[in-house]
This record gives sequence, C-alpha cells and structure tokens, in this order.
Amino acid sequence: MEKIPITSQPDNETLPPGLKDLGSLGEITVHQHLEAGDMCFQRPSRYSVYGQEEDSILYAQEVSECYARQCLGAMRAFVLKFSNQDGQDVVRLRRPLRCPCGVCWWWCCCVQELTIESPPGHEIGAIMEDRYCCPSYKIIDESESVVYQANFSCCLCKMCSDVVIPVFDGRGEQRVAEIKKKTEGDCGDLCGTHNDFTITYLKPLEVKEKILLLGASFLMDFNFFEKQQRSCC
Repeated sequence: MEKIPITSQPDNETLPPGLKDLGSLGEITVHQHLEAGDMCFQRPSRYSVYGQEEDSILYAQEVSECYARQCLGAMRAFVLKFSNQDGQDVVRLRRPLRCPCGVCWWWCCCVQELTIESPPGHEIGAIMEDRYCCPSYKIIDESESVVYQANFSCCLCKMCSDVVIPVFDGRGEQRVAEIKKKTEGDCGDLCGTHNDFTITYLKPLEVKEKILLLGASFLMDFNFFEKQQRSCC
C-alpha cells in the first residue's frame, strides 16, 4: 500500500480520505465503542472519529497484549491504528509502557509519552508529560521543537460536568484548541460505559497540526479519564 506523507504544506488533493476531511473541519468528536462486558474483561479499544455532520471519517483499533490490558489497565503499552473508510492506515499512535503515577511521581524518570506517526512509520511528533503539581503536557514536532502546550487544573471533576483542556501555542500564550471530555451525568460515567471527547480547533491549522492534537488527546484521556487505572505491581 502506498504511503502518502503529510508535509508541512499539504495539498488536499494528495491526502487520503479521512485526512482530507480532517483538513476542512473545525471540530471533531472521538467516540469510544464500549460495552458493559468491558468492565470485567478489557478488550482492545475501538474508536470512531466524527466530523461536525456526525459522519465517521476515521476508525481506530488498539493493538496490545491481553495480559497488559487486564493487569496494567490504562497504563499499558499499546499501538493505536487509524484507518479511513477505504481501510487505508493513515495515522498510528505508539505508547510505550511507563511506570504509573504513584509514590514515585517526583523521582521516576519514566514520564508518560506517546509518539504520533502519519503515515505509519513516519514520526511527525510526540506528546510528553511535564512534571508539575498540575497536569501539564508539551507537544513536539519531528524536530523536537515544542509547538503546543496543554495545562489544566489539578482538580478535575470527572463526574459533575464537562472537562475542558485548553491547548496553547509553544510559548503558552495563545489558545489554539480545546479538548473537551464530555460527561453525560448518569451511571454510564460511573461505570465507564461512556467515553466521548471533542477537539475544537480555534485557529486555522494544517492537517499535520490537527493530527498532533488528535494524538495528544488520547494520552490525556488514558492518563486521567480511563476507568481501569489498575496495576499488577
């Protein structure tokens, strides 16, 4: 299968379906496909990415070890493959196994991180955790320059209302996007059978930049909103 690179100045005519749609959207919604049985036995995660007209533009499937999903929960290593409606792989996220946030929070060198590839095999950036009192992340490009920052409150009320995570430019001055974790306010949130979040692009961004923010949202979701935060250690 031919791989189509995502350049800094992409021509929409050369982009594969899915990414071409992403380039024209100002907001996308990520929906995780969950069932009640996932509470007892964690299966590979599956997601759909929708545009503003609720048309699916991308589908994501997790690849991970079964024992890691059951024993490590949200702290597991995984690969998340994004494909378009034609079945073409267009984006891939890789998360290595890292020590979960526990008693070693201030001393452990294993910060949470996730790399973003588009097309698969071509790394275009990564999101890395910053160790501060409050949750903080930096998003870097392929040249390891900080292009975005995400900082939000230490007190995340995950059940009462939507949680909005602002994303700023590399200097932390201008807000360029928002990642909103949706809360239904019912027992589905408590049981973990709901997991939807929306990414709103507040500034005109290139396709590659939108992919970086899409990938970054998954690490934040796993770190703070995934219900199975268990570990066998």
